[in-house]
Amino acid sequence: MERFLDYFKPSNYTIDLEIDRHKKSLKGKVRVSGVVCSECVKFHAVAMKIKSVEFSADDPFSQNPLKPCRFEYDDETIMIPTDRENAPYFYTSHKFDERSGDSEIHSTDFVITFETKLKENMQGCYLSSYDLGGEKKFLATTQFESHYAREAFPCIDEPAAKAIFFVNLDIPDLSPEDVVLFNTPLSSHYGTRYSFEPTPRMSTYLLAWVIGPLQSVSTVNKNGVQVSSYCALNQPLESLLFANEVATRALEYYDEKFGEQCPLSKLDQVALPDFEAGAMENWGLVTYRESMMLAGPDASLDLKRTVSTTVTHELSHQWFGDLVTMAWWDGLWLNESFATIMEYYAADALYPELGVWEDFFTGDCLAALKRDALSGVQAVQQEVQYPAEIATLFDAAIVYAKGARLILMLVRLMGEDNFYSGMRYYFDKHKYQNTTGDDLWSALQPHADFDVKKFMQVWITQPGYPILEAHGNDWSEKRFLIAGGTDDGSKKWPLPEVKDDMSGHYLIKLSMNEFSEKLSKFVEMESEQKLRLLIDRMLLAKAGEVESASLLDLISQFANEKSSAVWEILANIIGDLKLFCPPETALADNYKKFLRESLSEQFAEIDFGALSDSNQLVLRSILLSIAYYAEDQPTLKRLLKLYQSDLSKLDADLRPHILSAKLYFDEEIVFADWLEYYRTTSNPELKHSLLAELAGSVKEERHCQRMLDLLKKPEIVRPQDHIYLYIYLLRNFRTRERTLIWLTENWEYLVGLTGDKSVEDYPRYAANLIRTASEAKVFHDFFQTKRDVPVLKRTLEIAETEISARLKLIEHEQPLIKEKLNKLTKEK
Repeated sequence: MERFLDYFKPSNYTIDLEIDRHKKSLKGKVRVSGVVCSECVKFHAVAMKIKSVEFSADDPFSQNPLKPCRFEYDDETIMIPTDRENAPYFYTSHKFDERSGDSEIHSTDFVITFETKLKENMQGCYLSSYDLGGEKKFLATTQFESHYAREAFPCIDEPAAKAIFFVNLDIPDLSPEDVVLFNTPLSSHYGTRYSFEPTPRMSTYLLAWVIGPLQSVSTVNKNGVQVSSYCALNQPLESLLFANEVATRALEYYDEKFGEQCPLSKLDQVALPDFEAGAMENWGLVTYRESMMLAGPDASLDLKRTVSTTVTHELSHQWFGDLVTMAWWDGLWLNESFATIMEYYAADALYPELGVWEDFFTGDCLAALKRDALSGVQAVQQEVQYPAEIATLFDAAIVYAKGARLILMLVRLMGEDNFYSGMRYYFDKHKYQNTTGDDLWSALQPHADFDVKKFMQVWITQPGYPILEAHGNDWSEKRFLIAGGTDDGSKKWPLPEVKDDMSGHYLIKLSMNEFSEKLSKFVEMESEQKLRLLIDRMLLAKAGEVESASLLDLISQFANEKSSAVWEILANIIGDLKLFCPPETALADNYKKFLRESLSEQFAEIDFGALSDSNQLVLRSILLSIAYYAEDQPTLKRLLKLYQSDLSKLDADLRPHILSAKLYFDEEIVFADWLEYYRTTSNPELKHSLLAELAGSVKEERHCQRMLDLLKKPEIVRPQDHIYLYIYLLRNFRTRERTLIWLTENWEYLVGLTGDKSVEDYPRYAANLIRTASEAKVFHDFFQTKRDVPVLKRTLEIAETEISARLKLIEHEQPLIKEKLNKLTKEK
């Protein structure tokens, strides 16, 4: 891929912008100082009107006046020739000089005047809005990762093109309730003009500003950093307190662990009404989706876990990614893998009562194992050639989850103290610079007693993982493929000491006798050993290595288990077995009967009172979800008694289950009211629960169609939540095939709605939820013509093998499941 940094190396930007929310306009002037390295200079600039380009060189014999430049612009790139005719002084003094760091090289300034529009697709500089007492309030905010700064101002929009930024914002439609935020503190304010302190040397994708009516809470941490959290005026102010506390404590934690104090004097967090990602680590101005940041005093355990790990993730980025940045997007894992594992270390240290490590092992680790077992999956470190491909790197199960698990494996091999010693050296040596994986391995090597690079490089650059079988004191290995394909034996992974805890990214295949022996000693095992045993068995069944019917015995065996972590895996096993039991069939009825009979004691013992213990809260939630699927009438009726029409007053931890029970019994009564409640409530947690129930559980045909219609009603379901509506409709067997058909008929609408950053999520989730040959045909017939689209290529290759393998597994295993269930229910 062409790198504009090869043409021009920027050192600083002075950016003057006028942002008018009501006119939806953004215009301004950018002055870029730097050194030219080629016979032309190129700047990224997408969908702009370029009014003029001028240059000045620090010629000692002139007063450095600006001079017009000849340029070409193709709606994506500004190209400025640096020949004699266009820039004579520059040409004779600088042409082809590669000594970009030499102090003798004179700096050249380019001044670009431009105009563009505020976007409405949550990329670049875009508009967000919310309702307050019937009045619409507007914000202008930004999302520049990965390559969307170029949509807001001309720049060299590459992570290695670090520079210092001087930013001035003029807000002609400023109102008294508006707040104007930037990465750095305000330096001066006159009228509608806001000027900010210069940034550290940083990448363009980390710049951010937020303008609009907001409210905040603030504190100063023990190291002198002012921590402030902001939200819309239609949210309760108290919903900011938890996130602000997490941020305050997390910065102190990272200051100590990383040996490098937070370099900025302030840290702002903003919960935005419209935000495509979960959160974004802009340096000193972190932006969030409301549901990832806002948590009132009565928030559920699940929400507190989400907020604590999201905030600790983004704040670890202030070091991993902001202070030290990957040189190119193929090093995204240097940001995300580390931030993902650090979120758990930090959140567990600050809030041990939340039990977040359980989430990591049963969530991230399991997601990584499932995704990484698919033929064609990307590696943690993956090359990209085109801007559109950058979006494909953000595979949460690989770059985030698998990468985090590999880092955990490394931490445990090195020991935490040695690992942090290496990281402190890494930050000190490379701060304000760009790095590659080799820089990291070199920093860690003096603190390890093994070859760090040799060990980690294979795991990072090679997709997949091995399945291990013991042969005496030796282990055989082959690549584990869960969805078809063959292993040619060419891939090998360096193995640490093979342990049966959760740190190693591999499966251990036990013989039936070995598995039975371990089960007999289950009570004596450590928590991670228990999870390893069950996860490995579950995945082996998904790949046909062991019979899926054998998993039914595990459900019976662990019917009275009290560990929520173990039940997280059992719930996954129960979910996998649904594959073989089509809805509204005798087989499904028999499976539900088996679950009711096996878990009757657990269901009867569920405590519907206020709980504080995280294990009890999670266990209760899992059991209630299983009871709902199994249609356990006593449990559903107990839940129904807890319902009240003021949904905000329902216990937040029980609310999703109470809603499920109410919809199960009284869909006709509540559907319209709940849909209106969804439209008008500003509570993000409640809003999400209502969408999940209305789309995922409705049965009445006209209600199903009403929810399908919402796929093209952004005034009701915000674009940021569109993917959730789509997923819930896919999970609902009554609407799955119609949702797939909608996808094929409205593809261009989706491309316009999502841009290139998340459109691949739609076929990816569809592939994961397809259950029948007719659904598979709808998918295949449409996407076979899109196999060569860069942003879709890998996703579609994986999808075809995944769907095909699942349908074959269902065909092969279904008779065995039927036979086993008949036997088990008859025995009961």
